[in-house]
Amino acid sequence: MSLAKHLLTAATVSLLTLSASAQDKALIGTWEGWLVNGDGSQTSQRQSRISEMVITAAQITCKDGGNRSMGAGTYRVGGAGAVRTIDATGTAGQPSGKTFQGIYQVSGNTLKWCSGNDRARTRPTEFKTNIGNGHFLMLLTRKTDAKK
Repeated sequence: MSLAKHLLTAATVSLLTLSASAQDKALIGTWEGWLVNGDGSQTSQRQSRISEMVITAAQITCKDGGNRSMGAGTYRVGGAGAVRTIDATGTAGQPSGKTFQGIYQVSGNTLKWCSGNDRARTRPTEFKTNIGNGHFLMLLTRKTDAKK
């Protein structure tokens, strides 16, 4: 598996582990965007396309740029303020059984989500990746609000 696909799978798992009891309503909806390098501020930092990520109060499902399923999972959020914590656990597909610790921020129709991959075992402290730090960053734009 290529590094980009591995990181995209890890990102999906991170996004796939939310808990309905501690959910952030701002996360709920349908998102699209990119797995990026660095801080994602430049188009050239885009790595892998995320065509659709659906976040409900109970789970997350995700599709890659080819509209193929990347798996599903649950999540739990915590903390307060603009930057919150998110722990995602895969329940189906490649990320099944893996847990990823991360941080996220919703600002208007933009979701930033940075997580450690399944080998990093650490929670990121900023929305930025570096070669070798074991973190990945997703920058997503809201497509629709959830109807549920």
